[in-house]
This record gives sequence, structure tokens and C-alpha cells, in this order.
Amino acid sequence: MGSDQWIVSNRAGEQWGLITRLILDTVTRQINYADVVVIQTGHVARIPWDGFEIRDQGITLGMPEAQVVVGTAAGSESRVADGVAMDVWP
Repeated sequence: MGSDQWIVSNRAGEQWGLITRLILDTVTRQINYADVVVIQTGHVARIPWDGFEIRDQGITLGMPEAQVVVGTAAGSESRVADGVAMDVWP
């Protein structure tokens, strides 16, 4: 998949971030979180998967940008608490 598949838009339709990693629950095998590089700042935020709206047009941030806490993503380790991280873009 190319990077265009992982671009997150804000509610205004502007490019807001790029998903670089998905955090999967080891029991349910469902996506719990996504690490997103915020385009404006370059900082990484870990956002709950239900904080996104997935549509044919792409991925939209489904929560107010003010609620996103940047710097919440843990380093580059591949194992995260009760989940496993899967990098989707370098």
C-alpha cells in the first residue's frame, strides 16, 4: 500500500496526518490504536482506532483536533502493552 492510503484528513478535508503504525490487540486481532505523524508539527500521536472515520474517500479524523494528544506514541518497539505494533509506512 502506498502512503496515500494512510493519509488522515481533518473534518475540513485537509490533509492532517499520516498513519505510520497500527497497534493490534493480541486477543481480538482488531486494531486498537494508530500512530499518526501530524503533518503540521511532525509529532506523533497515538489515536484510538474508533477516533477515525473510514470511508471510501479515505480516513478522516473523527474527533476534534484539540482532543488529540501529541507525543503519546511509545518509541519504536514492536510490542505495545497488550498488543502488537505493525508498521504501515517507514
